[in-house]
Amino acid sequence: MNCKNCQSNLRTDFSYCPDCGAKVIRNRLTVKNLINDATERFFNVDNTFLKTFKHLFTKPDKVIGGYINGVRKKYLNPISYFTIALTFGGLFVYVYTEFFPEALDFDFRYENSSSLTEAEKFGQDFQKKWNTYLFKYQSLFYMAMLPFLALISRLVFINKKQFNLSEHFIINIYAYSHLSIIINIIYMLILWNSKLLYYVSMFNLVFQIGYFTRVFYKLYNLTIKQTILKLLLFLVLFAAICFLMMIVIGVVYIALFTDTFKK
Repeated sequence: MNCKNCQSNLRTDFSYCPDCGAKVIRNRLTVKNLINDATERFFNVDNTFLKTFKHLFTKPDKVIGGYINGVRKKYLNPISYFTIALTFGGLFVYVYTEFFPEALDFDFRYENSSSLTEAEKFGQDFQKKWNTYLFKYQSLFYMAMLPFLALISRLVFINKKQFNLSEHFIINIYAYSHLSIIINIIYMLILWNSKLLYYVSMFNLVFQIGYFTRVFYKLYNLTIKQTILKLLLFLVLFAAICFLMMIVIGVVYIALFTDTFKK
């Protein structure tokens, strides 16, 4: 009998391959086996996903710093964790589009829209479309933002050589994936209430800033004063990049979806 993964010789009573550690599969794939395998992978006591999820709350420096320093078995690797985050994001989009298509309208904010000027109506329409695209394509937005976040965080800590740019990328993948999983779970739980969803989405930015601050505070072992200064620098750089991106998005929107340039 050979291992199906590494082709090593196995004894008939082996449950796991001694060379590659893969589980020995003797039965054909069935729905029951598939469910059992998924349950074992994601919900057993020693599961790396649950351990990673928990410890990214309690000791993010151990998870992220450990991976960077070579601890690769104890926690889920950043790419796998990011893939799970994208899965939750896709699940949120499916639930939203299939069951709560009006959840992102946020019409309660525009009760007096009849008295708005043309410019205000344009801004209102743009914001509604922006909210919809931001929620619907959040996974793509996350992927696009990661290089910028890594670059900004590296610039913020340019005077410290503890982590290079690639390692800052790993830090941001872990932190952003963790936040994405949490916020998408919360979004799916409150999709039925448009007003609650709106206020939670507004708080999301504060939550993200707070969590990223905690991650870098732990990783770099900063003082409170250093943390505040680094946070302010990060916000300035982040705001500058976001402002430039908003200008580009606004120009593209005006060019493609309005007749302003034609007039």
